[in-house]
Amino acid sequence: MGAIEAEVVSLRAALADPRPETVLGQEVTTGQLEGVDVAVLRSGVGKVNAALGAVALRTVGADRIVFTGVAGGLAPEVGVGDLVVANDVVQHDVDVTALGRAPGELLGEPAVWRSDDRLRAACEHAAREVSGGAGVHTGRIASGDQFIASVAQRVRIVEQFGALAAEMEGAAMAQACARMGVPWAVVRSISDSADAGAVADFPAFLGMAAERGVALARELVRGGA
Repeated sequence: MGAIEAEVVSLRAALADPRPETVLGQEVTTGQLEGVDVAVLRSGVGKVNAALGAVALRTVGADRIVFTGVAGGLAPEVGVGDLVVANDVVQHDVDVTALGRAPGELLGEPAVWRSDDRLRAACEHAAREVSGGAGVHTGRIASGDQFIASVAQRVRIVEQFGALAAEMEGAAMAQACARMGVPWAVVRSISDSADAGAVADFPAFLGMAAERGVALARELVRGGA
């Protein structure tokens, strides 16, 4: 799954016997990659779209889901061009602290969602294979319906959540997958530093993220993930 067309177009084109369809308003293409049945979905941007995308993929028979695409780097050790594999994910724009909940914690939900151990390990291996020498990090990814483009926002998310990267979909997909019992993982290519330069840097790295998404998917299916 990817959020925008640029993040999935190359992977969709790599499928053998592609069969596009619309499921729950989502664009899903099923086919084969390296001889393995897969489904590719462009969810649209944001948490609601990501949750719907997870349900759409489950509807067409997906038994595990990997979200790929770009993200803003938050931690100082995470540079533009690096990859971040989610150990867990949190919704940084949720605030129910007035009712005694932790930052990011919804009523009736965990504060964080932890990725599937086996799928995460496979993604870490695949990320190292496709990184081209860039850094590969594993840690928390923070999701919210906000494009992070200021130092103040960046500092807040790091201080509250200890996240390595910020994006707009992963935690919502994870929440939906947890409800459905579907293993999931998130792998993000860092397109910007989530600061004042983010708006200019973001589009420049979409092509890189798309090609990495194809390479990552090939590594995953070859490894039997």
